[in-house]
Amino acid sequence: MLVAIPVFERERTVRHALSTVAEMLLPHGTDILVLDDASMSFDVLGATVSAGLVCEYVRMPRRLGADDMIRHIWERFLAGQHHELLFFDSDMIANTNAAIDGLNLLHRNGGLLSLYNSTNHPGNRFGDGLLRKTVVGNAGTLWTRGLAELALQSTLDVAHGVDHAYCRVFSERDISILVTERSLLQHIGIYGTNNSQFGQLEHGAGFSPDGLAQWRAINFVYDDLMTRQKEFLAERAGRMQQVMRFFDPRCYR
Repeated sequence: MLVAIPVFERERTVRHALSTVAEMLLPHGTDILVLDDASMSFDVLGATVSAGLVCEYVRMPRRLGADDMIRHIWERFLAGQHHELLFFDSDMIANTNAAIDGLNLLHRNGGLLSLYNSTNHPGNRFGDGLLRKTVVGNAGTLWTRGLAELALQSTLDVAHGVDHAYCRVFSERDISILVTERSLLQHIGIYGTNNSQFGQLEHGAGFSPDGLAQWRAINFVYDDLMTRQKEFLAERAGRMQQVMRFFDPRCYR
């Protein structure tokens, strides 16, 4: 298995994520790849060393962004010898046995498997502790070589939203998109480009920490959220004011 971790900025979150990866039990022959997407605010390589993570570190010469980074990881995976690929975003944490449990489920059921049950994406019961969904985000997904090749070829011309694009392709071809009903990974990135609005934060249903690094990460994100809750509320209030002004007829007099 190849575990790929793309990183861009957000030092405190990344350090917690890397610490939980170092805590994971991994199948024999697993390699961990940390791809630094040209971060400028902190030493990503130093963070991997501090976390005690044994991995290959690659710094990109220029920033790729989320969608191009996904394709880059698929290409690296397909160019190597690993049979499975796990995308592990740098704002996530994982149960110690997440990779092994995920592989067992993948081999029994096939299709695309996500170890992260996002509350933002509904699903239907499938059996074997899984849900079937029509769309998932890329974070926490577990791939076989055949699916990665299909997804790569199907999204070469997609400028934005690679994950939604390959989900459409899989649905058209009746390829199962399965998710563990109890999240084996949890999202801790409560700030950033995709998580700026309180009330719509990503959350993995049913996640339960089973290691010290995970508990420390949960404590960090809880303290961060509660300490900065006024910032979230202020931003949401600002957005609501913009909406109200748009619909206010006095603005069009």
